[in-house]
Amino acid sequence: MVAPDRLRLRRAPTLVSAEPKPSVLGVLAHRDFRRLWLADVVSDAGSFITFIALAVYVYELTGEAFAVGLALGLRAIPWFTLGPIAGVIADRVDRRVMMVVCDVARAALVALLPFTDTAGQAYAISFASGLFGPVFRPARRALVPTLVPREQFVQAVALGEVTHQVMHTIGPALGGLAVLAVGARNAFFLDSGTFLLSAVLVMGVAARGSVRGRPTSLDDVRRDLAEGGRFLFGDRLLRSIVLFDSVVLLGYAGTFAAMVVYVRETLGRSAGTYGVLLGASGLGTALGAMLLARRGKRVPRGPALGAAAVGSAALGFLALGPGFWPLLVLMFFVGATFSGTALYVETTVAERVPDVARGRVFGLMAALAEVFDLIGALGVTALADGIGPGSAIAVGGIVAAGLGLAVLAPAARALRAHDRPGTGPPDPAPG
Repeated sequence: MVAPDRLRLRRAPTLVSAEPKPSVLGVLAHRDFRRLWLADVVSDAGSFITFIALAVYVYELTGEAFAVGLALGLRAIPWFTLGPIAGVIADRVDRRVMMVVCDVARAALVALLPFTDTAGQAYAISFASGLFGPVFRPARRALVPTLVPREQFVQAVALGEVTHQVMHTIGPALGGLAVLAVGARNAFFLDSGTFLLSAVLVMGVAARGSVRGRPTSLDDVRRDLAEGGRFLFGDRLLRSIVLFDSVVLLGYAGTFAAMVVYVRETLGRSAGTYGVLLGASGLGTALGAMLLARRGKRVPRGPALGAAAVGSAALGFLALGPGFWPLLVLMFFVGATFSGTALYVETTVAERVPDVARGRVFGLMAALAEVFDLIGALGVTALADGIGPGSAIAVGGIVAAGLGLAVLAPAARALRAHDRPGTGPPDPAPG
C-alpha cells in the first residue's frame, strides 16, 4: 500500500509544474498578425526579385560592375538618413495607412523601371523607391506588439526573423528564376504586384497604433526625436543592448563585405560560393531563433545576447585561412549565435517602450544599426587591402566582440532582473 502512495507523490509535482511549450506558429492564430506576416512574406519575395532584376538590368544598360554597385548602394542611404524622422511619423499617424501608402508608392515606382532607357533614370527611380523602406519598417515593427499578447512577443518577433532569414536564403534564387522566366524588365512588374498585395493585406489589419496627429512644425519633430532618444538612451538596459546590437554589426557587416574577396582570392571559388556561405549564416540565425522562441522565458537573455560576441570573436578563425567546409560550418555557427540579438533586442524594446514611442525608438535603432553596418563594411574592406581579407575579417570580428561585451556589461544586473518572473518594468516615462 505504501509504494503506490509514494508513486503518486512523485508524479504530482511534475504534473503541477509542467508548462506547455510556446508555439512559434501559434501567433498566426491572431488574424491581424497573420495578415501582417503574410504581407511581409510577399513583400520580401518581391524585393529580392527587384534586387536581382535591377542588378541585371543596370548591367545590361551600362556593362559596368561599378554601375551595378552604385544602383544597389543608393537604396541603403535612406535607412540612416530618414529612419529617425520616419519613426516620428509612425508615432503620430495611423500606422496601417502609413504602411499602405509606402506599399502603393513603391508599387508605382517599381512599375516605372521597365520604361527607363538610361542608368541615370534607373538610379533615380530606384533611389525614390528606396525612400519608402525606412518609412515602412518602423511602422511595421511598432505595430506588431499591438497585435499579439505580451507573452507572445518573443514568438511574434521570432517568426518574423525566421521568415526574413529564410527569404534571404531562397530570395536570390526566386529573383533569378523570375528574371530567367520573364526577363529583367518584366520582373519589375512582378515586384510591383507584390507591393500591391502587401497593401491589401495590411488594409485588413484592425489595429492602428498610436495616433497623435501629424507634426505641425520642425519644433514638433525635434521634440519628438528628443523624447524618443530619452526613451531609448535614458533606460540603461535598452541603451546597452541596442548599442551592443549595433556594435557587433561592425564585425558581421565587415565579414559580409570582405567575404566575397576571401572567396575569390583565398579559396579560388566562384561568386556562387559567397551566396552559399551567406545562406548558411541565415539558416543558422533562423534555426537559432526558432529554438530560443520554443524555450520562451526559460532562456536567460544576457547569455543569449552575449553569444553574439562569442560568434563575432569566432571570426578570428579566418586569420588561419580555413577552406570552404570549415568556413561553411563557422558561418552557420556565427549566424546561430546572432539569433539572440535578432530575437531579444526587438522583443525587449517592445516590452519596455510604450506604444506611443515605439516608432521613434525603432527608427533610431535602424539608423544606428545602418551607421555601424556602414562603418564595419568600409573599415574591414579597407583593412583587407592591406593585410588580406581573412586577417581583416578576423580583426573586425574580435574588435567588435570586445566592444560589444564592454557596452553590454553595465546592463548585466538589469538583464537578470528583467528575466525574473513578475519583475518586468512598467512603461517608462520620458525624461
